[in-house]
Amino acid sequence: MIERFKDLDLRSDLQQSLADAGYVTCTPIQGLALPDTLSGHDVIGVAKTGTGKTVAFLLPIFQNLEPGADVQALVICPTRELAQQVGGEAEKLGKPIGVRTAVLYGGTSLGPQKQQLLAGVDLVVGTPGRVQDFITSAYLPTRRIRWLVLDEADRMLDMGFIDDVDRIIRRLPMSRQTMLFSATLPAPVLTLAHRYMLYPKEFRVDAETRVPDAIAQTFYACPRGRRIDMLRAILAAEKPTKALVFTARKIATSEIARRLRSDGHEVYPISSNLRQSDRERVLEGFRQGTIHLLVATDVAARGIDIDDISHVINFELPMEPQDYVHRIGRTGRVGRSGRAISLVEPGDRGAVADIEKLLSHPIQIETLPGFEGAGAAVAAGESRSSGRRSSGGGGRPHGGHSGHSGHSGHSGHGGHGGHGGHGSGGGGGGGGTRPSSGGSKPHGSEAREGAREGAREGSPRPRRRGGKGRPRRGAGGGSRGGSGA
Repeated sequence: MIERFKDLDLRSDLQQSLADAGYVTCTPIQGLALPDTLSGHDVIGVAKTGTGKTVAFLLPIFQNLEPGADVQALVICPTRELAQQVGGEAEKLGKPIGVRTAVLYGGTSLGPQKQQLLAGVDLVVGTPGRVQDFITSAYLPTRRIRWLVLDEADRMLDMGFIDDVDRIIRRLPMSRQTMLFSATLPAPVLTLAHRYMLYPKEFRVDAETRVPDAIAQTFYACPRGRRIDMLRAILAAEKPTKALVFTARKIATSEIARRLRSDGHEVYPISSNLRQSDRERVLEGFRQGTIHLLVATDVAARGIDIDDISHVINFELPMEPQDYVHRIGRTGRVGRSGRAISLVEPGDRGAVADIEKLLSHPIQIETLPGFEGAGAAVAAGESRSSGRRSSGGGGRPHGGHSGHSGHSGHSGHGGHGGHGGHGSGGGGGGGGTRPSSGGSKPHGSEAREGAREGAREGSPRPRRRGGKGRPRRGAGGGSRGGSGA
């Protein structure tokens, strides 16, 4: 395993770019994967978020790319924030050596992104919907693409993008290097990888799930239907400097934020309902400290990389235990201590058991002053498989209910749409932020990506798989369905 970047046989200008960016020591996934990615092998890398996977796939591209031709490399990411993060890293390392990068995602006007492509780019980083739109409209030529990267592939499966990714890959040349990186490797993702990769080498890092000692974890027993009351009490007691509150469904983010704002908190919701300009403004305010609370879903929070988050609060426990570790890993970074607090209702006992199994130790459920008696209810509670979760302070209704109207001062977005019975996705999302005025109708890729985030967060986890009997490697044939959802 390579330990230092200077031990790699890289171009001198790329070595200088790495040194200028402060890269000296390889992370484990970089040290394992780079020798083979630089040699041109197809690679599957499995490592948790924040372990340096981006550099592991960018260096082999920059080592061999010749700036000036059509698009030669394509990186597909599940969310806009992650695409921006990867694009920023690509700019930092690639711009000094002449690599032109474009980042493509929904939620913004097509015009500027079209102009970037027309002006000429070497590397494209984008979300599946927007990439497919540009390929279908011929603004993104694929005939010279030599590198394909699928970043955070497990999230693309969770969000229902696997079929879109499948269509994109089938438009690419067969003679290419394919690299797939992911925090986990579910069977459908592995199937996709083997269909389109040639004898891939697989590297896994940190298979044992651990929570850093710097993160203090607390689980509070919560009476059924009183999550919002307990959240307000926790915030009053903890007084976090910067907190990220997680909920399971995007339709709940705005309601929770509205209730907390009435207590004087500077809080905003983050979900696919926000226009990209609003998302960027809110995240910048959170980064700078002018906003100290964000209410987010797992999907919307993907790509938020801020080092000084003091608290992560699980308003609702995640559907998958691995997501619990991903959530709380956003605090306690860079030598700082952090607090992870989770609200546990009686119906969440099964979720707690899943987390205990993953972490390999028992979880002590505590009682918050003012909520005495909830512990006994949780201990005797039904398993989560037979209960329903509550959000926004009340239980999830079995039948549909009408949507909330948009809140005053949250212009640019309509009210929450009503959501159907248990197991169905929510209707159109509503207002969430105040930073901008006016609104615009979503374009195709934006609408698809928002709808899929809604499906991910408003119903049981969709598992979309690519069709069977397709070619093992993508050929340059036509795409079925173009940019259709």
